[in-house]
Amino acid sequence: MSKIESSWSSPARRIVIKDVAVPFVARGGCVFPGQVMTSDPGIENGDVVEVMDSHDHPIHSVQVFMTP
Repeated sequence: MSKIESSWSSPARRIVIKDVAVPFVARGGCVFPGQVMTSDPGIENGDVVEVMDSHDHPIHSVQVFMTP
């Protein structure tokens, strides 16, 4: 199972974004820190996570890149 498939099969590794950002992210835009409402603990740089809207609908899968 690939890293992406394993992230889909687990409820962990999710980021919930503000509804106003959903159309932008759904079209492939970046998720910026100000758009994040909540996230699961333990997400690390390089992880693939599922981006969800506030109603727990999946929007997009992304790889996390954190800056210091």
